[in-house]
Amino acid sequence: MIDLNSIFQGRLTDYKWKQLGEYLKGRNILAGKGIRVENSSSVGTLISALPVEEIAQTEAPPFSVRRIREVSSTSYAFELQEGWVIERKTAASANSIQFHEVSIGGQPMSTKPRPEITVQQNEFVYVAYQTNAEGLVTTSTPSIYISSDDKSSQHHQPPSGQSSGGAAYGTGGNYFIKLFKLTIEDGGPKITVYQQSDIEHTRLPTFQNVGGERYIHKQWNGTDDRYDFRTLKQFELSSGTTYGKVIVDAQGNEFDAANDAIKFSAIAQRADSDDPQVKVDDNGGGTITITGNDVDRVIEFKDCDNVPVGKLEFKDGLLLAASQTDVDTSGFPHTGVSVGKCGS
Repeated sequence: MIDLNSIFQGRLTDYKWKQLGEYLKGRNILAGKGIRVENSSSVGTLISALPVEEIAQTEAPPFSVRRIREVSSTSYAFELQEGWVIERKTAASANSIQFHEVSIGGQPMSTKPRPEITVQQNEFVYVAYQTNAEGLVTTSTPSIYISSDDKSSQHHQPPSGQSSGGAAYGTGGNYFIKLFKLTIEDGGPKITVYQQSDIEHTRLPTFQNVGGERYIHKQWNGTDDRYDFRTLKQFELSSGTTYGKVIVDAQGNEFDAANDAIKFSAIAQRADSDDPQVKVDDNGGGTITITGNDVDRVIEFKDCDNVPVGKLEFKDGLLLAASQTDVDTSGFPHTGVSVGKCGS
């Protein structure tokens, strides 16, 4: 390492002048990582970046073509890299991730020597498998499928809207995952690639109403790709009334957080009396009982000769029966004191 301190210590010599020249020419360069320094007598110092070495891919992508050979002028044999259908399960008792290796002619794609498929001009190569209505793969081994048709997949439709124990609605899925298509141009094969990766199978969740009576979840709407739920409808006695509502009105916008809980009106007795005429009792088991004021009375009407001419009977504060509905009480005050006609 050359530094100015060592050059200027002591007297100057031809050697030190040479060292100073080397220092000023910048021949001593500390190159960092990835930099190459080369000294040349003709052009001086050459500085260049080291070439980046590409990491060679150790394995072909899943379902990619490894080898191809001509069978005839219109068909070719293909050897494919093995691939998998990956199924993710969310049930607590299930293995959450399951790998289904795809087969060719009943043999796993990883079999050695690798099985071949023969594809004709304008044919598609698919991975085919089926599911049940819950979206779980039912095919023991998904397989390579070849067809001249551009086939469409049918996604499973989950059972929905039924109560517990029901199995109505819902359909299984029939999947065709397109890998590539073979066409022949100018006497040679041309491959149009659609997928070169493992297949992630996607399933839809299932909603189920439990218990009986009315169901909140109506159905899975496959046409619109959504779940439909029923709406609680407010019933009012007549338009414009302010009574009779069961569901409490929303506070502001229905979608505000204040309305996350659906509130229902309560049945209550008058709170301004220690002994209300109508009483409300909740037994805590779902039954609300409405009663009167526990007053039982019989009001009897008599004529001037003290002969009964009619009566009104009350039970729990409510009129229970009347032995005669047309009683002439014009001569009697309500207190029962005999005045007027009989006292005249």
